[in-house]
Amino acid sequence: MDELSLQQLEEELPTLVDIRANEQRRIDWNFITEETGIVFPWDFMALAEAYPPFTVDEFLGIRVPTPGEEQYFVSGLRRLLHDLTDLRDSGMSHGYVPFPEPGGLVPWGDSCDGDVFFWRTNPRGPESWTVLVSGHNDDWCEFKGSLTEYLAGLISGMVKPDGLPPDFPGATPSIEAD
Repeated sequence: MDELSLQQLEEELPTLVDIRANEQRRIDWNFITEETGIVFPWDFMALAEAYPPFTVDEFLGIRVPTPGEEQYFVSGLRRLLHDLTDLRDSGMSHGYVPFPEPGGLVPWGDSCDGDVFFWRTNPRGPESWTVLVSGHNDDWCEFKGSLTEYLAGLISGMVKPDGLPPDFPGATPSIEAD
């Protein structure tokens, strides 16, 4: 597992630890993979095993499965992939395609402003996926790194909030379990 990038995120966002589960949450990843055909990156699975869905600074929602409610995660994922298919079919996805197409996008978060956060899949496997932000102003920005590296970089200021409000995140970002 990518414990190092999760640890880096916790160091950059110490209030996140306040909502950390006391023990592994035991998500049924086999069910999720069987239903979606997606094997998720290790850092995302480590994050989901440690934390419930949460929101950063009342803006960025991180969507992780909840144990015993994996079917809702799957149905939400399917809905977002359907929305991306509609965007692609109407010529509004800037050439990006939904998973399972080669290089297809898989959503992992959203914002209160209508931004959607994706992984851009890669045939080399989930550890090679990159982060792609679809801003509500039709900005599409890519970060070549993992989800937890992206979040830690946003919080530390090492990653520019391309496509997002320039004041996100604030100096001391809040965390709220959803």
